Amino acid sequence: MALNIRKKYKHLQRYRQISQVFVKNGLGFILDRFDLKRFVPLKKRFEINEKPDNISVPVRLRQVFQELGPTYVKLGQILSTRPDIFPPDYIIEFKKLQDKVPPVEFYQINNLLEEELGQDYNEKVFSDFETEATAGASIAQTHRATLQNGEPVMVKVQRPFIEEKIQVDLEIITDLAELAVDRNILPEFIDPVGLVEEFKESLKKELNFKQELANIKRFQANFADINSIISPKVYEKYSTKRVLIMEEIKGKKLSEIESFNDIENKKLSRLGAHSFLKQVMIHGFFHADPHPGNIFIIDGDKIAYIDFGMMGQISSEDRDLFSLLFAALLRRNVEVITDTILEIGDMPNDLNKRKFKLDIEEFIYNYYNRKLEDINFKVLFEDLQKIVFKHHIRLPQEFFLLFRALSLNEGVGSTLDPEFNIVEIGNEFIQDLIYDRLKPDNVLKKISLKLWRLFNDIKNYPSDISEIFDLIKEDRLSINFKHMNLEKLIKEIDFASNRLSISMIISALIVGSSMIIQSEVEPLIRGVPVLGFIGYTLAGIMGVWLVISILRSGRF
Repeated sequence: MALNIRKKYKHLQRYRQISQVFVKNGLGFILDRFDLKRFVPLKKRFEINEKPDNISVPVRLRQVFQELGPTYVKLGQILSTRPDIFPPDYIIEFKKLQDKVPPVEFYQINNLLEEELGQDYNEKVFSDFETEATAGASIAQTHRATLQNGEPVMVKVQRPFIEEKIQVDLEIITDLAELAVDRNILPEFIDPVGLVEEFKESLKKELNFKQELANIKRFQANFADINSIISPKVYEKYSTKRVLIMEEIKGKKLSEIESFNDIENKKLSRLGAHSFLKQVMIHGFFHADPHPGNIFIIDGDKIAYIDFGMMGQISSEDRDLFSLLFAALLRRNVEVITDTILEIGDMPNDLNKRKFKLDIEEFIYNYYNRKLEDINFKVLFEDLQKIVFKHHIRLPQEFFLLFRALSLNEGVGSTLDPEFNIVEIGNEFIQDLIYDRLKPDNVLKKISLKLWRLFNDIKNYPSDISEIFDLIKEDRLSINFKHMNLEKLIKEIDFASNRLSISMIISALIVGSSMIIQSEVEPLIRGVPVLGFIGYTLAGIMGVWLVISILRSGRF
């Protein structure tokens, strides 16, 4: 299947830019496989096979993503959370992608604000609005402002035309993913179309600030009874899909704090760890990007989270499985770790369960004689992820978002307290978790859900069985077989038959033209029959085209 021609030429300029960036960074060899070589200017085509000295492919790919802009930066960041399908050296590079760009001029932002809030927004909504942005990212930038009632706020404004630009890139990425499947470019265990669909869904949410507003409100509801965990108040009345108005958090970013006393450090680090574990294992809704720039310290004893564009969510069943995996890792239980991973993930058909279990045993043995406080959870998860990648087990994206967030939390805790260890705190938290799971309300909910599913299955059995017997009686029972992975064979047969047909036409033209020339059929030019000459010419052109086609395919 070739790329969609209409879309390809609709986005011709962007295809050219993408192709040239790949060539510039020494990844031109990829263009042939994705049918993009034609978009490279002739003078640049000699550079396609050139590779920068001593620069690895993962580094070059990260440079390509960074240069191509916001959509590809976001794509790389999403891919960095998938160590089940990409090797560690790629994951390391993708994690370095930075989503920071200079803010756009205020007149462009002003036009967007007028579209979203009305032309008189400076009179009806704000009493003051700072034209200089406090921060800039690929999708939005932030400005300080003051509402008419005097409340200081932060205004997050989407970059003008960013949605249209991203839409173009998403169409191109979708086409390339479909082409990768069609041409078997990537290993079988990677589903590029599925990955792109996940990415599109994630980006769609990030482009809709009303989704972030809903995330903040949900987070606040989850921590309504805990005064030490704070998130900004949102002004729903003035917020839109492209403008989000929030309370300005008065405090210091964790990344800007130089020192605390030891008591405050330990208290804050434990508070942050407990709040995160509660988000994951009890709420099932967690801040997926808790780096020091997104965390404020208020009055020395409160933690405030900002930027709720990237949130993770896991179902109650997956929450229980992760809690079980977390506890099994802490208890070093090989059987439970193995069974839980296999239940969570999608296994390849050729998985060697015995070898997988042996790798888990070796992994656990490496940590067996260490004290809990000596275990680095980030390293532990990275080692576990290498085993998952080795055996091509696909885990849900939410779990890797969770692993990433857990590692960030460990880094935040270590920033506050060098002696901080999330494994030790997690071991204590298991007791709170067990208490939560054994609450009568939660137990009753789980029993009710299981009974409902059982009843729903059982009530359909009689009608299903009856229908099967009816089909047998009426001799209408049939079994459908679906052929898998034959598309490539069919395409090869088509290619071969087309080339054979063209060869036969060429042969017929040569034979026919030879007979015409021998018979000297008029009209003649210098004694040569015109029809014979035309026949030889057509045969020659078609022959040259066929040879070039075969040489370009690389198959002789």
